[in-house]
Amino acid sequence: MQAVDPLNEYLPHLERMIHAIQSERYDDLYRQYAEVDQIFGMLYGTYIDELQYLAAGEVHNSVAGKIGEQFHTLKPCIQSLHDELSLREFGPAIEHLEELKEHSLKLFSLFGEFKQAAAEGPKFSEIPYTHELIRVTRHYLEGNLALEAVQGRLDIFCQYHELLENQIAALVPSEPERKTFEERMPDLQEAVDIQMHAIEDMDVALERLDHEALEEALDHLAEAAEVLVDVYNALQRADLEPRKVSCIRCGADNSIDSRLCGSCGAVLPQSAGMGIPVSTVALEEDGSAVDSGESEEVRRIRGLVESARLSSDPGELMSALSDYRTRWERNQRQFERLESPPAELPAEQAQLLGHARETFAEAMAILQEALQLLEDGATVLDLNLMDAGLSRMHEGELVFKEFAKDFEQAQRMTE
Repeated sequence: MQAVDPLNEYLPHLERMIHAIQSERYDDLYRQYAEVDQIFGMLYGTYIDELQYLAAGEVHNSVAGKIGEQFHTLKPCIQSLHDELSLREFGPAIEHLEELKEHSLKLFSLFGEFKQAAAEGPKFSEIPYTHELIRVTRHYLEGNLALEAVQGRLDIFCQYHELLENQIAALVPSEPERKTFEERMPDLQEAVDIQMHAIEDMDVALERLDHEALEEALDHLAEAAEVLVDVYNALQRADLEPRKVSCIRCGADNSIDSRLCGSCGAVLPQSAGMGIPVSTVALEEDGSAVDSGESEEVRRIRGLVESARLSSDPGELMSALSDYRTRWERNQRQFERLESPPAELPAEQAQLLGHARETFAEAMAILQEALQLLEDGATVLDLNLMDAGLSRMHEGELVFKEFAKDFEQAQRMTE
């Protein structure tokens, strides 16, 4: 796997500003600087906020101190860059941009160290929200953290729980998942109920400073999380079972990736091979269910947008967007390699194929716009941009489904 360049992922502005100065294109420099300043301000604000949730003696505390020192190193560099741009002293500005890149790489490296060190500590749940609430509460019970820290994490956990309830209510299983889903739905609902009662019990226990009741509520949260993760894994196993597509001519079953029937050689329905995700149910790594009516990838990205909003960490979201872009670019290359229809093709079939090609181009344009909106929004954690990107992504996939329908119908005419 290719390593991700954190500067290219989160702060491409720095390199763009250097190129702009070298090319003597100064018009956009100040907007780019404002975005850089906003990103660092957001990162520093998140860092300061997270300090209240760190208990003395935790393994990642020492890394947190180094992160603070690195932020203090960055501040004069950012201020100098501001002054030089204001005075149009572009030579020194380039030097400070290069210096800022170096300091930023060190900062992102420390973020990685912090995450790795935190992972080496006790793990209370596979679900990040549950793990963090239990971790902070246990440190409070041991006298290492303030009550406000528990209340802060509980507020975030309540947002996660509300999202989970809304998404489970909208679940529509795909065919491979249906049997497992129906069998496990009572377990899923019971886990959500247990989690809801645990939240209520924690709220009362915190108000009364009842440590024993808090311990009991934590046990119930862990119990609910185990069931949610178990259901998620069961659905994933069901969804990974080999899918088949039936041949229209002879009825033989074929792999969903096949283009031609292995029995009679007929063209199989194109929707089986163009890469549209089939699953309509997924549970995120945090145990939450994702919305129906969208492809699995769009629903996963929607969940990661919400996670990025709550955690102020867009890393997983940016990675998912990169994977999504790669898949659609591959689809585009596959489609472009298809041969043009012969001139003697019947008029109706030629019209369908022509419309399919136009629809495909429209879908790709919408999806490119959607990805740009999402990537820009993730960079600065702008929820409005990310919501707009999700809306366009869903629209683009609907247009793609229209293409797939026309293309499949045209293919059937060759029978």
